[in-house]
Amino acid sequence: MNEIITVKEILEYATEFELCRLAHQVFWAVSTQQINLADDSNKLLEVAYDELAVHEMTERNVLGIGRIKLYVVESFAQYAFYFASNSLEVSVMHCEKFGERTGAITEAHRLLTKVMYFADLDIHIPLIDHRKTIVKFPAYLGHAAAGQYILHRLDQHKGVRGIV
Repeated sequence: MNEIITVKEILEYATEFELCRLAHQVFWAVSTQQINLADDSNKLLEVAYDELAVHEMTERNVLGIGRIKLYVVESFAQYAFYFASNSLEVSVMHCEKFGERTGAITEAHRLLTKVMYFADLDIHIPLIDHRKTIVKFPAYLGHAAAGQYILHRLDQHKGVRGIV
């Protein structure tokens, strides 16, 4: 069994797990026709990269990696979870949805790999995988108690459990 890992698979992996530099290196190699997406990924080791061009692409983030982040807000004696591009989006959505002003908004990237139980959907899924299913951002995910991995969606303005 000599299954190869393709350049395309490496690019998808780097993008999914927000390996920004690697993703932009592979993208540069493909876009400058140094390599093809269907090639064996070992060929990436043979590419003579233009480090300045890759650095500039990475700085500009032409692939848009990491634009949507996970945020947590203290709310109703629990924590509300959101996917958004910045904390201002979180603050506005939270205020509109629950009628309360946000206190500290924390970027919680370290929780992306945690498996959460979404009570309203009856599924266990890592947040990083759940993010792929969301089509519109910012997005409210639910509330959880401190140290718990069970998300419940709360009714607007009430703070009681239920599907919004």
